[in-house]
Amino acid sequence: MTHDEIVQIVERFAKVWSERSADAAADLFAPDATYAEPPRFAFTGRAELHRFFADFFARHTAVSFAVTRSIVDPDALSVALVWTFAHTRISDGHRVAYQGMSIIDLTPDGLISAWQGISLPMPVGGE
Repeated sequence: MTHDEIVQIVERFAKVWSERSADAAADLFAPDATYAEPPRFAFTGRAELHRFFADFFARHTAVSFAVTRSIVDPDALSVALVWTFAHTRISDGHRVAYQGMSIIDLTPDGLISAWQGISLPMPVGGE
């Protein structure tokens, strides 16, 4: 995979999150992919990720995922990201945002095989 192909995968991830598409988000992951953002989340497999995405999108709106920095290693099929993520809870309208970092490993055919990340809450709207 080339640098640009890896960047396109990251861009697709951000796009499907803003579209709140559990199917499209899960389809970016390999069938046996791992996803971990300790201490909160740990999932294994596309089906488990799909359930997580569907539940999340059912409970949140105005979802955004924006990459602020990326370091791409095409030889290792890997990318490191710095990102911001925000959403609004449907139940009470509360807006929350996070800043995080992730290391993403890819399969040769461009699926996410592993996502390891960490995030911290950010102030939103004068908080």
